[in-house]
Amino acid sequence: MSGGPSVPRWARAAAVLLGAALYALALPPWNYAALAWVTLVPLLLAIRGRSVWTGLCFGLLYGCTFGWTVTGWSLQAVMRYFGIGLPLAVLGLSVFYVVIFIPNFGLFGAGAALFLRREPSWAGRLGLSALWSAAELIRCRLVGQPWGLLGYSQWAHTGIIQIAALTGVYGVSFLLVLGNVVVAEAISEVSESRRLRPGILRITVVATAIAAIWANGALLARRGPTGGFLGRSVAIVQTNVPPAFEWTRSYADRQLYAHIQATDQLPKNANPALIVWPENAVTEYLESDPMLAAQLAELAARHHADLLFGAPRYEAGRTFNSIRLITRDGRNGGYYDKQHLVLLAESGLLAEPPPSDRNESPRAFSPGDGPAVLNSFVPIGVSICHEVIYPELTNQAVRAGAQLLVNVSNDGWLDAGSGVASRQHFAMAIFRAVETRRYLVRGAISGISAVVDPYGHVVHALEPHTTGVVMAGVAGRDTITPYVRLGDLFASTCGLVVVGLLTPRRSWSDRRRRDLASAPSVSS
Repeated sequence: MSGGPSVPRWARAAAVLLGAALYALALPPWNYAALAWVTLVPLLLAIRGRSVWTGLCFGLLYGCTFGWTVTGWSLQAVMRYFGIGLPLAVLGLSVFYVVIFIPNFGLFGAGAALFLRREPSWAGRLGLSALWSAAELIRCRLVGQPWGLLGYSQWAHTGIIQIAALTGVYGVSFLLVLGNVVVAEAISEVSESRRLRPGILRITVVATAIAAIWANGALLARRGPTGGFLGRSVAIVQTNVPPAFEWTRSYADRQLYAHIQATDQLPKNANPALIVWPENAVTEYLESDPMLAAQLAELAARHHADLLFGAPRYEAGRTFNSIRLITRDGRNGGYYDKQHLVLLAESGLLAEPPPSDRNESPRAFSPGDGPAVLNSFVPIGVSICHEVIYPELTNQAVRAGAQLLVNVSNDGWLDAGSGVASRQHFAMAIFRAVETRRYLVRGAISGISAVVDPYGHVVHALEPHTTGVVMAGVAGRDTITPYVRLGDLFASTCGLVVVGLLTPRRSWSDRRRRDLASAPSVSS
């Protein structure tokens, strides 16, 4: 399908819907990663030769379809957590998708319409790719909803994702979009002028460049992690206890018993340096229950290991979703309070909740502050649940000295047994290991619990909705990658490039001729 006027609007819309469906299939749980190289082709063809307004509308249509196909599991999560019916949940999510995707997918569609109205050039092709990366940066840093960025579709292909140590996930997305752009242009040329050779040549050039990047990354990843120090093993406990809306005493006891029982089943010669329990593994306040604190301290001492676990924390009228550390000698090793709270589920739209008394089943939390570093056998950079999809938080911890990454999560609310959200969440977490060249330890109540090496290889993992213990060796690392050092410089530069390319410019000679034409004539 070309972008010509003869194609009816409904056919263009259908093509956009198809492209968004391909996006979903490229991500977990389907993992047809090759589809990411063509997912934008229908959208680009649909808006070719069209107005900026049409581009924005088609871009938004693509984004909302992405929302429903990629994060469709969120519908049941909203219904269960907030206790509302299907019609209201559908309406609420639809409005939510429109609001958050206008600055991302809508912006890309509008900008792409401008690029595609110009004469084809390498500046335009690269500009389109830069536009997508800049729009993803907006979705991550300004909108705060980076779930399922395009580059995450390549999580299992360690060769191509090594570029993330320089550019973050945005560099992988850039390459994917460039591939989409040259394919769409080739199809358009064949449709409109029957010219096949120029398009094939451009595809070959782009494919060769991407293959070179991929091969270099594959060689780097194959070599595996080098260096590191204080190599020890970690144990991750996954109990698969279903989440509860009300944290009753019986639920708290069930959670605690399940985690203690699984921990005590570790072999006597296991000798892990660190035992990781997930988010909400403990649902009571240690400050008000010294017997519980003593029980956990005794457990850590019995296993000669530091114990890291999720538990609420209360201080001065504020409640925090926290990670606690108890050292192998039973001492308090500190805490970290979650900084990036889940909108509406953990925080309000505008401000943190007012001071209140301790709530045994809290609904509203106050945000903490970083950096998120706790001192175990090495300094560890910690994150809670979906904080792991915000690379700036991980980078902040690494710059503060973290030599190992630990993410604790409770994905039980997300997918209700399907494992879709859990797999998507884990795929995104893998990029934090590659970007920082750190081992990543992930503990989730319902999975996926795993250890990932600094090049994105999954060392060991437990599938969603299973019970067990993951044990694997890790090592602290003090490497500082370009991405940790420079942050989102690549994606920010992409935004500046796009602004430069789309800003109307007149040459000096054009301005000179205009000035001469407007000057008053002087008679002799």
